Amino acid sequence: MYKKLFKTYCSVFLLAFGSPYLCSGQTNTKSPIDIHQLIDSLTVSLNNNYVFPEKAKSISLYLQSQQKKNIYRPFLKSPQKLAEQIETDINHVHHDPHLHIQYDPGFVAQAYSKPSEEEINQSKNYWKEQNYSFPKLEILPGNVGYLPFTGFVDDIESAKPTIYSALKFLSNTSAIIIDLRENQGGSPEMVSQIESYFFQEKTHMNDLINRSTKDTTVFYADPAKADSLNLAMPVYILTSHKTFSAAEDFGYGMQQAKRATIVGEITGGGAHPQMPFSVGQGFVSSIPFARSYNPVTKTDWEGTGIIPDVKVDAGKALLKAQEHIFTKQLQAAKNEKEKHKSEYYLRSLMPTKETNDIPSSLLSQFIGNYPDVTIYLDKSKLLSKNNYNRKVSELKHIANNLFVLEENAQIEFLKDPKGRYSSIKIYVNDGSVFEESKKQ
Repeated sequence: MYKKLFKTYCSVFLLAFGSPYLCSGQTNTKSPIDIHQLIDSLTVSLNNNYVFPEKAKSISLYLQSQQKKNIYRPFLKSPQKLAEQIETDINHVHHDPHLHIQYDPGFVAQAYSKPSEEEINQSKNYWKEQNYSFPKLEILPGNVGYLPFTGFVDDIESAKPTIYSALKFLSNTSAIIIDLRENQGGSPEMVSQIESYFFQEKTHMNDLINRSTKDTTVFYADPAKADSLNLAMPVYILTSHKTFSAAEDFGYGMQQAKRATIVGEITGGGAHPQMPFSVGQGFVSSIPFARSYNPVTKTDWEGTGIIPDVKVDAGKALLKAQEHIFTKQLQAAKNEKEKHKSEYYLRSLMPTKETNDIPSSLLSQFIGNYPDVTIYLDKSKLLSKNNYNRKVSELKHIANNLFVLEENAQIEFLKDPKGRYSSIKIYVNDGSVFEESKKQ
């Protein structure tokens, strides 16, 4: 239902996401357009369906005044140019990036024909092959779940086992990052389904007010739909300027319900579903016919997008979310070990570099034998040998006198009162800290 442009059955995949509704328009016609009839028909469609009734009236009055001035006469044998002029006039009254008119005489038969059973099956198979828009699943360092997905598919029943399995896999993580940076929308029913896994009680999330049908659909996050899988850990949602429509519905609802922290860029700002209406003589108008209504804000994100809780370039959003998670954990630490663990993972997010960028005169001060490790130089590289399993690893510089020791450990070289590096601290990713003095 939510789409950046309304979709039709131009191909089988339009059953889910598809391509723009304008399949094949012509640029000229032998018979002149009956402009009076066209403007009247467009006026009726706008007044009956446009989400902003007052704007529909204003647009209609302006188009009628332009018609009386014969503004459209030069375009009556060039329907595509006529459509462009009418859209320009609509934007003169009210600019709505979702409101369009195009000439597409082939549209009507396609729009009102139902997809065949074969087409429906092909669509189902396509989304199954795409794993229902879930490309991968990870548990990041620090026990942080990472779930990117690119769309909210319509085939909920088929997709539910995949969604459940993905979230079940992440159910033991300390936080979950949901990546919507490449997600441009889809089904509001799927939005509600995924929201349901993150609430302990039935929660009113969004209303979809349909002006065409004069009815309202109310969406809830409902644990009853979650197959007994209820996730209570903190949730972070990554956004970009491309995040749109149903993806915004999910992010906005989770944010306003205080169930997620949004990290990234302001989103695209598409909250009004639209659909094409034939207005006769081969012309089609795409009209936003419904609007979202959030029970907390009493409005939606149309035109404004979701304002992130943590604003950052989309390319840096994943790292920023991890930083935010470990900072919160540090602030909530109940003991020194929990504190050290959070500090370890915060340091692990810092970029590392080769030790050959550090003067050898400084590196040479770090070498020495310690109870657990032996530190030595080899061709300007600082190396560590584990004194128990003899494993050798190259130290990567983090900052100051701090280095990555092994995959799950960091090492810091410490000065004594005389200014000599005579001891080390080894930080382990479980929060353990060991201090050792250099052997003489």
